[in-house]
Amino acid sequence: MSDGYLTIEEQLSLPVVNSPVISADGKKVAYTARRTDWDDNKYLRTVVVYDAESGTALHVSNDEFDSSLPDWAPDSRRLAFLQKTGGENKNDVMIFDFEEKRTFKLLTFENDISQIKWSRKNDGLYLVAASPESEELKKRKENYGEFDYIDEEPKNSSLFFVHLSRAMKKYSSRFELPKDMRSEETLFDKLTDGKEFHVSSIALSPDGNHVALLAPPTSDVNDFDKAKVFLINADKKLKELPLKHPRGFAFSPDSKKLAVVVPEEEDPWMDNGAVEIVDLSDLSKKRVVVKHDLNIELVSWTEKGFFVSWIEDCTISLGLLGEKGTIARLTNEDQLVMASSTTPNGEHLAMAMATDDEPVEIYLDGKKITDIASLQPKRERVRKERLSWKSNDGTEIHGVLNLPADFDSMKKHPLVVLVHGGPTWTALAARVTSSYYPVEQLVSKGVLVLEPNYRGSEGYGRDFRKLNYRNLGIGDYQDVISGVDHLIEKGFVDEDRIGVMGWSQGGYISAFCATYGKRFKAASVGAGISNWMTYHVNTDIHEFCHRYLGDNPWEDPQIYEQTSPMTYIRNASTPTLIQHGGSDTRVPPPNAFELYQGLREMNVPVRLVIYKGMGHGADKPGLHRAIMTQNLVWFSHYLLGEPLEESFKLKRVDREKTEKS
Repeated sequence: MSDGYLTIEEQLSLPVVNSPVISADGKKVAYTARRTDWDDNKYLRTVVVYDAESGTALHVSNDEFDSSLPDWAPDSRRLAFLQKTGGENKNDVMIFDFEEKRTFKLLTFENDISQIKWSRKNDGLYLVAASPESEELKKRKENYGEFDYIDEEPKNSSLFFVHLSRAMKKYSSRFELPKDMRSEETLFDKLTDGKEFHVSSIALSPDGNHVALLAPPTSDVNDFDKAKVFLINADKKLKELPLKHPRGFAFSPDSKKLAVVVPEEEDPWMDNGAVEIVDLSDLSKKRVVVKHDLNIELVSWTEKGFFVSWIEDCTISLGLLGEKGTIARLTNEDQLVMASSTTPNGEHLAMAMATDDEPVEIYLDGKKITDIASLQPKRERVRKERLSWKSNDGTEIHGVLNLPADFDSMKKHPLVVLVHGGPTWTALAARVTSSYYPVEQLVSKGVLVLEPNYRGSEGYGRDFRKLNYRNLGIGDYQDVISGVDHLIEKGFVDEDRIGVMGWSQGGYISAFCATYGKRFKAASVGAGISNWMTYHVNTDIHEFCHRYLGDNPWEDPQIYEQTSPMTYIRNASTPTLIQHGGSDTRVPPPNAFELYQGLREMNVPVRLVIYKGMGHGADKPGLHRAIMTQNLVWFSHYLLGEPLEESFKLKRVDREKTEKS
């Protein structure tokens, strides 16, 4: 028997599974299981290993620490993963031995690790990690203090190789010899120096003779479009492959070729992805162009072919791409694949997948091997319905409508529009929850929530993706407001009680809706752009404006003005909540302060909340709780007439009242 809908606290406490990695023999799956530590205000991931033969799952990492990046040895016997034990220089590379059923620390690495790959020759581990601080920089800090030369001192990542025999010998010696009697053999080699380029990711050939590097010039996000693919062969020498704008790769099963996802034409931001196959013997190329208007990501290259994923109409699908460009689907439209992993022969598949009825679970060859749904409180479920409508220029817009379980279409309901970020992301129809916006809790109060896939969203083809070029804000507004009008025409939405909310690009669109029009009774702007000029000169991704607005603000000030919410500030009347991370480098806080001051001076009700130390997004449950609660109180006040002040400032938590609601 259900008892209302999930509370914010219950929702944030739900366990989340992800990142499945299947062993080469197809008999074991490692994955991460995230839980919420309210006492220490953090999320912790545990590495879990499922054994198909016994049907059992074993937690192989220490539950007190955050663990991630599992990767199997080619013999399927051992698993490597990263464990963050806290403090500085505490990146522990751990090994789980499946036969011995024990976990031990192989070594502690001084720098942050972003990728772990087990050598295909089973003789070591490849690590992508931040380059160590130079002695020169250490001395400069000591003599002068800390400062940065902007754009001149990128913090690049490098590729390291850990010799397994040496590391194992050192591990064993701690139980055999005192420290002063042990050898000081170097445990790892540094294969790139971090000076010539930044290592973003790697792929290993099945025969163990090649390592492919995806390497932009620096770690600056503006340089990612300039990435190159390098090959490290057995002689440890670098060879550059002739490719433009690569973004993902995989070796062929025989190790003789490399498949790389590249833009179909020349635009890495707007084009669909094609697969370029490079013959490593002579560097000749063959291209596989997808015969569908889809933007694919390469999962793996197996003996069965290319496993690829793509976003399409409110879901993320998985399929097999043939050499003629056709795709054989492996999932249905009501299944959403968050991550997947295959065996080299393609016979076995592990997925982290949600459906319209169930949260994300781990599947092995179609069998569900976790049961997260059973751990959730018995509550009412929000109904999610796909829908479509025509925007003012005739463009077909799709989206998802969140409804209460007992929805009555004969009544008029308040409506809040939840706008996704990106812009190349999508509203999802599967059972996944937000950590920023209280969809379940608003629906529990009778408020409908519309999630539009406005122009520029992923999942509707190349031409649709390009529709917001030099049309940001204005085109977005028309897509949103036409969706609102579509629901009003159906007769079950109260046109006098409409709200809008969103984060990042969704925050920008919410800000635009709040100043450009007068249709909304309340707005929430999360980490949103208020002025494209302000954004362009402060952000860490200046290239965004060039790609979407076509120029810089000094050469084309008009396009920056007509697409900025601040241009219409004199027209603003919508009560607006502004939420922003104090350390946000993607959309820096000046955007929030500019909108806040503008609304204040126009005498529009406005509240600004700055979350200290938070970047572009929250990574702590306490912050997620605050963000969601403030949004719930804000819209409950302006759309439902509930009190604001005491609840908004989080002065008290009435647990009994919260649970009953």
